Amino acid sequence: MKILLTALLACLLPAVLCWDFPGYPGVDCPTARQKMKGDPKYQWMLPKCNADGTYQDMQCYDIEDPDACMCTYKDGSPITLPGFGMNLTSCVCIVVGWDQYLLDKDNGLPECYNNGYYKPLQCSEKTKECWCVTKYGNQVAPPSPDRKSCDDVTHLL
Repeated sequence: MKILLTALLACLLPAVLCWDFPGYPGVDCPTARQKMKGDPKYQWMLPKCNADGTYQDMQCYDIEDPDACMCTYKDGSPITLPGFGMNLTSCVCIVVGWDQYLLDKDNGLPECYNNGYYKPLQCSEKTKECWCVTKYGNQVAPPSPDRKSCDDVTHLL
């Protein structure tokens, strides 16, 4: 898992350093949004804000491209980048999974579809157990070392 994470960061870091993001470090979302509204070169990427002033998990740019969305932290920092073929419709798996990973790196990252939802079968490298979840990450079958699929609980997914 550490090798995968290192490779992922090595690939994303150059792209992150040259990409525009929906916000400014240390600036709340409404302030960044107002600042960007006044600059024509940034009006295509105005951030979407939560009621508490944080950034929404999913930010979509106002351009003609189905792959124009990205997942961000509440401070506007990117977790994913647009233009990498993910075609996001949700950031639930990506954001929650990354938060859980940061709390305990031994747990690894959850398995997510490119659209941002959870894959039904989740497995832990640490415990060697697998379990089933809904697309929102809610567990519907308990962890077991014998579980290899979620076919028996598809009606719950």
